[in-house]
Amino acid sequence: MSSMKKKDHFYLIDGSGYIFRAYYALPPLTRKSDGLPTGAVSGFCNMLNKLLQDSKSDDNNLKPTHFAVIFDSARKNFRNDIYPDYKANRSDAPDDLIPQFEYIRKSVIAFNLPSVELINYEADDLIATYTEQVLIKGGKVTIVSSDKDFMQLYKKDVRIYDPMKNKFITPEDINNKFGVEPKKVIDVQALAGDSSDNVPGVPGIGIKTAAELINQYGTLEELLKKAHEIKQNKRRETIIKNKSKAIISKKLVTLKKDVPVKEKLNEFILKEIDKDKLYNYLREMEFNRLLSLTISNYGQPDLAVNKKNENFNEKQKSINKKNYFLIKNEKEIDEWIREAEESGELAIDTETSSLDAHQADLIGISLSTQIGKACYIPIGHKSGDCLKKINVIKKLKPLLEDKSVKKIGQNIKFDFIVLYKQGIEMNSMEDTMLMSYVLDAGKNRHNMDILSEIHLSHKTISFKDLVGSGKKQINFSEVEINQAMEYAAEDADITYRLYKIFTKNLNNEKLTNIYEIFEKPLIKILAFMEIKGIKIDNKFLKVLSEKFE
Repeated sequence: MSSMKKKDHFYLIDGSGYIFRAYYALPPLTRKSDGLPTGAVSGFCNMLNKLLQDSKSDDNNLKPTHFAVIFDSARKNFRNDIYPDYKANRSDAPDDLIPQFEYIRKSVIAFNLPSVELINYEADDLIATYTEQVLIKGGKVTIVSSDKDFMQLYKKDVRIYDPMKNKFITPEDINNKFGVEPKKVIDVQALAGDSSDNVPGVPGIGIKTAAELINQYGTLEELLKKAHEIKQNKRRETIIKNKSKAIISKKLVTLKKDVPVKEKLNEFILKEIDKDKLYNYLREMEFNRLLSLTISNYGQPDLAVNKKNENFNEKQKSINKKNYFLIKNEKEIDEWIREAEESGELAIDTETSSLDAHQADLIGISLSTQIGKACYIPIGHKSGDCLKKINVIKKLKPLLEDKSVKKIGQNIKFDFIVLYKQGIEMNSMEDTMLMSYVLDAGKNRHNMDILSEIHLSHKTISFKDLVGSGKKQINFSEVEINQAMEYAAEDADITYRLYKIFTKNLNNEKLTNIYEIFEKPLIKILAFMEIKGIKIDNKFLKVLSEKFE
C-alpha cells in the first residue's frame, strides 16, 4: 500500500479476546442437526455483527474504511523461547470450545472480513505491527479489545475501544489502571508482573509501587541502573536481586511492532456484506435469530427476492373486501362475539396512536371470525362516529379473556400490552409472526406486508400509504374512518388466513412443538417483562462485572 488517505481508519479486532468472552459469558448451545457445540460461535457472531453495525452508525464520527479480525495462532509463541513458563499457568481450552475455533474463523469470512493470524505470534503483536504501519502511512486506528496490554499502544490517532465496558479508553483510565502515562505502561508491567500471563516481574512489587518507581526514575532501565539509590532496604535488595526477571518481563509484555506479517494493509478494505455467503453460513450454523436480524439489517437474500418475484410480481391476486364491515353501534359487536365463541377462534388487531405499545392510545379494534370476513370498531378517531371505548372494552373483555377461544394476532404481544392497559388480559394467544419465524427464520422478514405477498400473493394497504410520511404524516386517529376500516379489517383478515396456512405447515414440517413449547409461551412472559419490569441482583451483577474485568 504505497499511499494512504488521512481519512483512512483501520478497525483492528482482537478476535481471540472475543472468543473467550463469548464462551464464558454465554450458556452452552449445540447445533440440533449434529450436536456440534456452537455457543462460542454464536456469541462471537453476535458481537461481531453488533460491532459492524455500531461502527457504521451515524453516532460514530470515525467510521472504519478498513477492518480486520486478528487471532492468536497457537498456544506457544516466541515469548516461550524467552521464558518457557510464559502463560504456563493457563489450562487447556475446554473440550467443547476446541471444535468451535474453526467455525469462528469461518464466521469472519462469512461476514466478508479478513481473518488474520501468524504462527509464533500473538494477536496482540500483529495488531501492534499493523498499528505502527498505519500510523507511519498517516492513517488512524481503532483497536477493539478489553485486554489491558493494548494500553501501551495508546497515542495520537490510536483509539482503544473496550467492548466489555462499551467505552473508549482514555488517558485517565490508563493512569487509574497503571498509575503512569501510556508509554510507560510496559515499565510498570515489567516490575509488577502479570499473574494472568505468568509474567514474573519483581516479587513483592505491585502496580502502585511500580508506578511510583517509574514516575520517579522514568524507565525500567534507569531504575535498574540506579537501584542502589532506593532508600527502602527491602525494596532495594529485591529489585537488585531480581533484575534479570524485570528485564525478561519487559520483553514479555512489550508488544512487537515488526512482525513479518503476510497480509498487506490494502487487503483490509471494508467490503460490502455478501448476503448469500453470510446467510448460508448462519443457516448452516442454525443461528436463526441472528439470521433474521441480519436480513433486517442488510435486506433479503437475492435468492429469496427472486423467488418472491416469481410468486407474485407478475400476477397479484386481489382479496375481496366486500365482507369487511364498519361497526356502527355496540349491538353489532354481539354477532361477532357469537361467531368467535362458536368457532373457538378469532383474529384481532389493534389500531393505535403510536408504534410504542406503552405510550399508545387505542384508536380502534379489528376482528375476523372467518376467512374473508372482518370488521372494524372505531373508538378514538377525531372525526366520524366512534363508539364509546368503555362500552366496547366491557363487551369484548369476557371474550378476549376466555381461555377456550384462540386469539390470533400478528405480533400479538403489542396488542396484549395495548389491551392490558384497558383492563383486558388476553388468554390463549397465537402469533403468526412467531409461526413464520419458526418455519422460515432466515428466508425472509416476518412483517405482515412481506408474509402476505409471499404466502397469499396479495399486496396489503401499507401504513405509510394511509398516514403519509415525514412532515406530512398524520396520526392514525386522523385517518378517515372508512379508510381505517379497509386497512384494519384487511389486517385481521390477512392474519387469519396466514394462521391457517402456518398451522398446516408447522404440522407438515413437524415444527409444532418448537412453536408451542419454546416460542408461544414467551408472548405473555415478554409482555409482562415490558409492563412490570424485571428485578435484578445488583450484588451478583457487580461480582460478574469484576470477573469479566
